[in-house]
Amino acid sequence: MKARRAVRILTTATGSCRSARGMQWDIALADLSEGGCRVDDPRGRLQLGEFVRLNIAGTGPHMAEVAWRQGARVGLVFQRQLSAQVVRRFAEADWDGARAAFDEDLSRAPVRRLL
Repeated sequence: MKARRAVRILTTATGSCRSARGMQWDIALADLSEGGCRVDDPRGRLQLGEFVRLNIAGTGPHMAEVAWRQGARVGLVFQRQLSAQVVRRFAEADWDGARAAFDEDLSRAPVRRLL
């Protein structure tokens, strides 16, 4: 069995998920780490290897890949990890703080210029 790369925290964060096929629906996160999250998908909309766009508690978009499925439970791996500060705010159910921390992370991201 593989060891987890990051500690997962329980959260009550909600948001939305949009598939590459254009379907969008509300989600509730069951747990979260810097590298990914677990959501329930009782209708079986998400397929292994599929990429989705998440908005979580007013932050995002977060691009993620479906890494595993166990019945209705689905594990998603973020393409760009969340910062520890954003995860901590989600754990505290501090949605405004999570948005501020996420926006701050974006402002520090390197700017790529095409010449």
